[in-house]
Amino acid sequence: MTEKFDWPRMHKDEEHIEREAQTCVEEAILRHYEIDDIAKLTEAQWEEIHAWQEKNVSEYSPMNLGFSDTYNIWEMQNEDF
Repeated sequence: MTEKFDWPRMHKDEEHIEREAQTCVEEAILRHYEIDDIAKLTEAQWEEIHAWQEKNVSEYSPMNLGFSDTYNIWEMQNEDF
């Protein structure tokens, strides 16, 4: 008799994918704007990034997590916005 499918600790794999997506998004942004810290982005640049994301990234794409996480990091470092 075979055991029913199970995926113990799947949340660890999900966390890994989310970290990878965030790293990819952050690196792409840093390269594009030629900066070394996400905190150096302006609010106008974030609006540009978000507009691009809305136009080019499927609502089902795991990259949306990367954009959200990167934005949250920026927002925590720039609480004035």
